[in-house]
Amino acid sequence: MTQPSEADADALLAAMLAPPDRPGDRGFVQRIDRSIDAQAAYKRARGRFWRSFAFEALAAGALLAALWLLSSAPLLAPLAGPGEWKLASPLLLVLLLWLGTQRWRQA
Repeated sequence: MTQPSEADADALLAAMLAPPDRPGDRGFVQRIDRSIDAQAAYKRARGRFWRSFAFEALAAGALLAALWLLSSAPLLAPLAGPGEWKLASPLLLVLLLWLGTQRWRQA
């Protein structure tokens, strides 16, 4: 029995491991390309959302800080007692809902 040479073994392996001779799957490539484009668009939209959300949260926090500072001013302190803060949460909720509706109108 003769042993195959190294060149014959390499040729046999190359023939066994070669990709099949057929045309490429164009539909698969297009689906992958669309998926990559969709993921990139989603990533951009998500980034825009978080930037906008951070800005709106900062604005709401600034409004609350302004209300708090105004209520602690000596001139306005009698007008803004502890009972007046009960109105702050519904007013803030209305403000946040308004900001949310503005966001949905832009989309």
